Amino acid sequence: MADSDRTITVRRMAFLFSADMERVFIRNDPAGSYLFLGTWMMLPYLEPYLIRTMGQALPHVTDPALKVAIRGFCAQEGEHHRQHARANDVIRSLRPGFAALKTLEAELDAEYRGFTKARPLAFNLAYAEGFEALTCATACTQLQLGAFDRVDSPLADLAKWHVMEELEHRSVAFDVYRHVIGGWHRRVIAGARAQAHFIRWGLRFARLMRKADAETMAAYDGPAARADRNAFNRLYLRHFLPRALRMHMPWYDPARIALPPAYEEARRHFSAVATEAAPV
Repeated sequence: MADSDRTITVRRMAFLFSADMERVFIRNDPAGSYLFLGTWMMLPYLEPYLIRTMGQALPHVTDPALKVAIRGFCAQEGEHHRQHARANDVIRSLRPGFAALKTLEAELDAEYRGFTKARPLAFNLAYAEGFEALTCATACTQLQLGAFDRVDSPLADLAKWHVMEELEHRSVAFDVYRHVIGGWHRRVIAGARAQAHFIRWGLRFARLMRKADAETMAAYDGPAARADRNAFNRLYLRHFLPRALRMHMPWYDPARIALPPAYEEARRHFSAVATEAAPV
C-alpha cells in the first residue's frame, strides 16, 4: 500500500482559548484569518461525517494495515473535533453578531447527516478524499511558508497542530478510496465537487464573521498591512497552485509528496507538548 502503514499518533492537546486571544492569527490578514475561522466552524460537523464515512468503508477493506490506518485517521479526526468544538464555543462569543453562526451550523450539520444517510459510499469516500487532498496541498504550503508562525495566538497553534496531523494521515482517505472504489476519473470529478462544496460553505461562514466584525476588518486597512498581506498571498499562491494542480492528475498519490521540513519540526513539537500522545 502507499503511505497508510505509517504510524499515526493521536495527540491530546490543551490549547488555552480565551475571549482576549488574538483572532487575526495570520499577520495583517483579518479576511484570511476569518476564512480559516469560517471553515473551522464547519469542522465539528465535517469531522464526524468523515469518521462515519470511514466506518462505512471499513467492512469493505481487506488490507489489515489499511484497517489500522483507518482507526488512526478516525482517532485523530475525533481529537480535531474536540479541539475545534472548544475553540468554536469561544469564537462564537467574541462578537454579538457571531450568534448567527448557530443557524448556519445547524444547516450544515443536517446536510452532512443527509450525505451519510442518502448518498452512496462512493460519493462519501470521494468527498473525504477530495477534502483530504485539498488540506494536504494547503497544509504543505502553510507549513512551508510559516503561515502560523507570524502571530502569537492559541489559534495559530491550533492551526499548525491541525494541518500537521492532516499531513500525517494524508494518505488514508486516498488509499481507502482506491481500495474500495477505484478509478481516477470519478475521484477527480467527485473530489472537485466536494472541494467546491467545502469552500462554498467556508465562505458563507467567513462572510458572516467579517460582516459582524467590521471594526477589526477596518483596523487592518492601512497601506503597510495591505502590502504585507498582498506580498504573502502572492507567495502563497505561487506555492499552492502547482500543488492544487497535481492533486487532480492521474498519477497523484499523497504518499509521494515531499513534505516541507517544518512538518517534522511541528510533529516533534506537538508530540512533546501534548498531554498524551500515543501511536495507533
